[in-house]
Amino acid sequence: MKLKKLPIGRSDFKSIIEDNMYYIDKSLLIKEIIESGDVILITRPRRFGKTLNMSMMKYFFRNDQDNKHLFENLKIWKEKEIIEKYLNKYPVIYLTFKDAKADNIKLLKDIIIEEIAKVYILNEKIMEKLYGPEKEVYNKIMYKKADESEYINSLKNISEYLYRYYGKKVILLIDEYDTPIQQSYLNGYYKEFINFMGNMLGNALKDNEYLEKGVLTGITRVAKESIFTGVNNLDVSTVLGELFNDKFGLTWEEVEETLKYYGLEYEKEKVIEWYNGYNFGGLEIYNPYSIINLARNKGKIAYYWINSSGNELIKRLIKQSTAEVKTKIEELIEGKTIESSIDENLVYGDLDKSTEESIWTLFLFTGYLTWVEHTGEEGEPRYSLRITNKETLQFFKKTVVDIIKESKIHYESIIMELIHENYEEFKIAFKKIVERTISYFDVSGEEPERFYHGLILGMVVGLSKKYIVKSNREAGYGRADVILIPKEKKEPGIIFEFKKHYIKEGI
Repeated sequence: MKLKKLPIGRSDFKSIIEDNMYYIDKSLLIKEIIESGDVILITRPRRFGKTLNMSMMKYFFRNDQDNKHLFENLKIWKEKEIIEKYLNKYPVIYLTFKDAKADNIKLLKDIIIEEIAKVYILNEKIMEKLYGPEKEVYNKIMYKKADESEYINSLKNISEYLYRYYGKKVILLIDEYDTPIQQSYLNGYYKEFINFMGNMLGNALKDNEYLEKGVLTGITRVAKESIFTGVNNLDVSTVLGELFNDKFGLTWEEVEETLKYYGLEYEKEKVIEWYNGYNFGGLEIYNPYSIINLARNKGKIAYYWINSSGNELIKRLIKQSTAEVKTKIEELIEGKTIESSIDENLVYGDLDKSTEESIWTLFLFTGYLTWVEHTGEEGEPRYSLRITNKETLQFFKKTVVDIIKESKIHYESIIMELIHENYEEFKIAFKKIVERTISYFDVSGEEPERFYHGLILGMVVGLSKKYIVKSNREAGYGRADVILIPKEKKEPGIIFEFKKHYIKEGI
């Protein structure tokens, strides 16, 4: 039997089905979407099938194509009432912002305007139902010559035009809606951009009488920037809730079925250790990108997901975070759990303040951390968190090393000065590190030692092959803060103890 090709790099549902590629059936998501609110926001980490599922819905609902053949062998086909009422029955507006990345606001707006222009060009025939002034604006948007106010109203207006032409309300699908928002934050023009984006999406989603259903996907819920404020009948699906929890990512049964289909011999425990660990609404989920690449590479365990993007924002947050956050990251690397409140309504502006809650929320929603249990009182969004799996553990370790390289200081070589008993050289090098990395906020407060504790732990990460690292910061009196225990008896051991030193004024 000839095995089906794996859809590596494919996110277009139609081409996967028509090319008879391997497809894990998530079509019942359509039923759940239909039964949910008028506007639905789905947030999941990158490469967990958001774009593929949105593409599937586009081909299911759109009324300008006959796509029955795409769904005849899928689970949704058994839902006869849904097939009869919804399959290829609605005008669809589909936009993807997954490639909306730019280092300046003008270029980013141009990319979004290009996406809107494509929607208008695709539906050019509806102009026959428009009045003169409407046709004038429609043409300006197609040719990318409209005013900003006309782009802000463009999605709401074309909803009305499509309804006027077809006599049916529209399905609005927006994939990766928060990618340009994140880009604006990374490149320093967030405040100027969020008004444009918020007004455009807000107009399309709030009190739009021509909207049958709106579905947006992204990594985060950006709620306080006015995009969803005032949206009636909003359903939100995040990694914390049960809604759609088995429709993005793979269950163990789906993983097992995939590996069995390709005749792969694998160690179940290794697959679990490396690619499991995602908790979506209480359901254990595996990383689909990693599993597909595992199958392609004949069961070879490797770092697939963490090497598939730049992770600029996460790296920046680790680098710029407070001593408290750095220390907790080291605790996570050691295999411990931490506790934090999680704010599902993430505000990118809060990240500039190094707000712990916002940082851990972003780490959770992006898939680098997972939640173990809800630890808060009823209604209180407090959770225990840990690193998701061995693949993401490597990301955290590698990021610490990358930050070291970026600052052009080789931390391990500095620790080696201690190992080789070059104490003066160590003092000089360590002083330089502190001068380059420390801030007043790192060492102010009740426990300034925490900064140095986190700094030393970061420096010794690369010595894990030679030393066992013990961290006892949380212990009581009589315990060292950091201990390096040599695996080879001929090497010296090192004990670090951090103390606060008080200097009297005038001395």
